[in-house]
Amino acid sequence: MSKRSRLKRPPIEIFNLSFLDIIACAFGAIVLLVLLAKNNEVPAELSAEEVVMRIERLMAAQQRVNELQERLLAEQDALQMAEAEAASILEGKEALETSIPRAQQSIARLQGQAQSLRDQIRREQARIQVPRVPEEPSIMVGGIPTDAEYVIFVIDTSGSMSVAGGWQQVTNVLSDIIRNHPELKGFQIMDADGRFLFSNQEGRWLNDTPSMRRRAIAGLQNFRGGGSAPEVGMKRALSLYRNHQGKTSMYVFGDDFRPGTLDDLVMEITRLNRGLDGEPRWRIHGVGFHRERWGDAPQFAAFMKAVTERNRGSFVALPN
Repeated sequence: MSKRSRLKRPPIEIFNLSFLDIIACAFGAIVLLVLLAKNNEVPAELSAEEVVMRIERLMAAQQRVNELQERLLAEQDALQMAEAEAASILEGKEALETSIPRAQQSIARLQGQAQSLRDQIRREQARIQVPRVPEEPSIMVGGIPTDAEYVIFVIDTSGSMSVAGGWQQVTNVLSDIIRNHPELKGFQIMDADGRFLFSNQEGRWLNDTPSMRRRAIAGLQNFRGGGSAPEVGMKRALSLYRNHQGKTSMYVFGDDFRPGTLDDLVMEITRLNRGLDGEPRWRIHGVGFHRERWGDAPQFAAFMKAVTERNRGSFVALPN
């Protein structure tokens, strides 16, 4: 074989990478033994088992350190998240605190608008509202003064007044008149013939108490069957109570009047009601009840209008 046919081999390097690895591992082992030695001294006699044990302890300590570092990192991440959440809550709180004044202003504005609407509604209601009937007694009811202290009723109790349930209307009107006299002290009830509802109280006054009112209203149910000449009862009442002192009103209920001497009767009743000063002592009012095909309501109305005009009274005609 010639020199030219020989293979060229690379030169042998003593200090290559594998050699350096072996030297580094040996050096590391020596350093490890030095670190494990007490008082920086390597024990004179150290078995292989003890070296292995100490290496395992070191590795275990290193693993524990790694675990603690991982936990520390996890805790730091949690802390950062908590801080971020706290910052978000703080921002929300600041935003809420900023929005509260605006909300309060909006509420105040809406309340002002609502109050304005309520005022406008009240004004509109005042324009269209129908006057209500007062619950408390007033000094005027249906145009009739109710300032009397004593009231006497002269009622037509004939059959025509009871037609088609008409007597209940009579009872209701009488109750309303009594209830609407705020200063009432006493009252009395007579029929057109001059008979008293309570015969033993003739010439006296019934005390205005709730129990007496109930007794009177209950007694009216059987107080029927008299005549239709109201002037008889009117003249008798004026004569019996002539000397009575106190504001007094007479209410005459009826649906019929037949005598032909109307003017004479009006003058006689006016004379009986005249006081020493020439003025009427009592107010005399008339309440006309209209009954279809019964009585003579227009004639009664004409009679009572003439009487009331001369005796400071009023006449009211009620529908059927």
